[in-house]
Amino acid sequence: MIKAILIAIVSGIIAGMGVGGGSIFILLSTIFGLFSHKEAQSYNLIMFIVVGIFASIINFKNKKIDINLFKKIIIPLCIGSIIGVLIAKNINEDEIKHTFYIFMLIIGSYEIITSLKNLLKSNNKNKERS
Repeated sequence: MIKAILIAIVSGIIAGMGVGGGSIFILLSTIFGLFSHKEAQSYNLIMFIVVGIFASIINFKNKKIDINLFKKIIIPLCIGSIIGVLIAKNINEDEIKHTFYIFMLIIGSYEIITSLKNLLKSNNKNKERS
């Protein structure tokens, strides 16, 4: 129970910063064997709703959300979410889990490569200034 609470807190903090805390929640809760992958997805969706509501309130209050863009994307977002749920209901849990881990591997690799490229660019600019 303590592991679940700690994972939820860490994931909530990361999600609140807009960094993808849901993925972290699913990854950690399945690695530590707290939930099956589909259960972790379910809890993640509940957590996403809570984090989304609070983040939206704060961002609306701070005028960081373009209302016109929001109006354009909210319906496609809802449609995509419904399609995703229907697909998830009809796919074997192992297939979802493997697809998720491959997705995480691709995203992680992309982030590492991008960070290294930016670091090299920054080092080259600093050398040129010297």
